[in-house]
Amino acid sequence: MQNIDDQQFRMVFDDGGKVFEALRVTNSSFDNCGMSLSKRPSRMSLVRNVHVSNCKVINSEIGPTVIEDVQIDGLEVNPILLFWSCLFRRVSFSGKIGKIKINLEPFAFCTDAGVLAAFAEQRAAFYEATDWALDISRAKFVDFACKGVPLALTKRDPETQVIIRKRDFHGLDMLGRQFADAFPETHTRLSIFSDSNAEEVLLVVPLAAAKKRREDWVGGIAELRRLGVVSE
Repeated sequence: MQNIDDQQFRMVFDDGGKVFEALRVTNSSFDNCGMSLSKRPSRMSLVRNVHVSNCKVINSEIGPTVIEDVQIDGLEVNPILLFWSCLFRRVSFSGKIGKIKINLEPFAFCTDAGVLAAFAEQRAAFYEATDWALDISRAKFVDFACKGVPLALTKRDPETQVIIRKRDFHGLDMLGRQFADAFPETHTRLSIFSDSNAEEVLLVVPLAAAKKRREDWVGGIAELRRLGVVSE
């Protein structure tokens, strides 16, 4: 395994079709970088057997990438790390992790039906052959949102990382008037979910965020439990 320690990468871009494997990356930073910036599933880069620890990501993004057998232990993010239509197999996050958003689309504002269908077909086949996709149970996120990864294949902490399903959640009206005022962030995430085509959503308490934000999510999830809409 190759060791990369205390390195600074700036404006390094991968346009897809690359393989990165057998790497241990520690105490390094990635500033304005992009991985696998491809718009076709056939050009997805592969990241396999990689351990990342105590690294920093600044103004960077990860395009459609196959990510397998990867451990991420401690990741500082400024301001947000976007994953675009990535495929995850046995990928774990642990320790303090910055703001993460995993998108279903392969790139921003993608509306091309053919492109979306091609990625959807690839995604379905990939997860059919996957034992588990993500393990976030030991991570403390500043923020975490995820689309496109089957939640049945996601290992999570059932107390602070919960699943809400449309079959149980019948819209914002069931929450009552006070919910939005008491738990604004949780309400916003549920509003987005309510307006989407998704059948389920993962709500994650941002344990690495400020106290006010943590309390918003802890209280909101507690109320959702009281209403019987949290899937155990």
